[in-house]
Amino acid sequence: MLTNMGGCPEFYFGEEPDKVSWKLEKNNQFSVKSVYNGLTRNDAGPYHKRIWKGKIPPKIKFFMWLLTNDAILTRDNLLKRKWMGDACCLFCDSDENITHLFFQCPIAKVIWSIVAKCFGANNIPSNLQQCWKWCEIWIPYGEKYHPWGIAAICWAIWKNRNRACFEKKIIRNPLEIICHACALMNYWAGLFAENDKEQLEEGVATMLRIAKELLATQQKMGEGQQPSYKDQQEDEDDSA
Repeated sequence: MLTNMGGCPEFYFGEEPDKVSWKLEKNNQFSVKSVYNGLTRNDAGPYHKRIWKGKIPPKIKFFMWLLTNDAILTRDNLLKRKWMGDACCLFCDSDENITHLFFQCPIAKVIWSIVAKCFGANNIPSNLQQCWKWCEIWIPYGEKYHPWGIAAICWAIWKNRNRACFEKKIIRNPLEIICHACALMNYWAGLFAENDKEQLEEGVATMLRIAKELLATQQKMGEGQQPSYKDQQEDEDDSA
C-alpha cells in the first residue's frame, strides 16, 4: 500500500508473499490469447480479421498487418525515421509510399489490370482499403480466397521491389511479378481443402495465361526473355 503524508510517499508491505498478476486477463492468469488480443485491440474493421484468419503463411499475415497499418518500410516511412536517401520509387520516377508502390505505380497498375481481366472487372483498386471492397464486388462468393490473392500479389511486388533496391535486379516487365505471384498462390493453395486447392490452381493457370497473352506484344518487341513460371517457384521458400 502507498500513502502520501506531507508530500513524502510511504510504502507498507504485508506479510503475504509477492505474486505475479497478469492484467490482460480477468483471472490474472497469463494466456497467449490475451497477448494476441492486447496486440490487436486497436485493429478495427473486418479486414484485419480476414488477414489473421486467412489461409496464408504466418509471416505473410504479419506483412499484411504491417501493410494495413502503413508500417511497411517504404521510402516515405524511412524518411520519417531520418533516413538520408532518395524518395523515388524503384519502378518509376514518383515518390515511393505504400499506396503508390502497391497500387498506383505504372507497374502495379498493369498487374492489377491483369487481375481485373481475369474476373471481368472494369476497374482496378487504387489503395489497399479499396482493394478489399473491390474483391467483394467482383468476387462476391470467394471471400475466403481474398487474403490469399491480395497477399500473394502484394508480397510479389514487395519482394521484387526489394530485389531492385538491394540487388539492383530491375524487372524487365510486369509479367515477372505476375509469375512470382502465381507461384506463391499455387504454393499456398496447399493450405486449402483439396476441392478448393484444385479450383485455385486452375485460377492461377488462367491468370498466368491471360498475363502472357496481354503482354505478348511487349515480349515480341525483344525487351528480354519471357520470365518462366518455373523460375519463380524457387521463391516459394521465401513465403514458407
